[in-house]
Amino acid sequence: MNALRLFPKHTGIWEGTYIRINAQGEKLHEWKSRLTIKLNEDGSYHQVNQYFWADGHQECHDFGVCHFNEEGVLIFDSPRIQGYSWETKDSVCLIWTYLNRPGSKLYEMIDLIGDETHRVRNWRWTENDEFQGITMIEERRVATQDQIDPQFWEDLPNLRTSGPSRSDH
Repeated sequence: MNALRLFPKHTGIWEGTYIRINAQGEKLHEWKSRLTIKLNEDGSYHQVNQYFWADGHQECHDFGVCHFNEEGVLIFDSPRIQGYSWETKDSVCLIWTYLNRPGSKLYEMIDLIGDETHRVRNWRWTENDEFQGITMIEERRVATQDQIDPQFWEDLPNLRTSGPSRSDH
């Protein structure tokens, strides 16, 4: 497998804001986020996204332990999404489909800026080959991978959201 240059820089805990905009440029939704990301000793990847809305609604989406193929492409295959992610020279890119939305396809780019404790992301949504809008995300790293409380992984089974999600609409 190719040596990973960018994925290790994205580990830790990231907090930020998601803003969803439709194809006409109108703001649809906004929520806060906390992403916990680690690279395991065996080279596998684990990401958990927690979302928080102003009305008190919360969600926790565990993408499970994912693996890189021989070319260094990360493969997502969870009950929520299927897709893949890879490193470019400066960005991490993803393409995925929400399994509960047949015909959906999302294209994401993630870039570290400044001192690499700040990152920006964008999702471009399509459904049945039609543009649906974008999600803009700005995040700050609040903890490194070594600072993730091991209790988080123990508590995770009780945190996971099942059923419909506000974040994939």
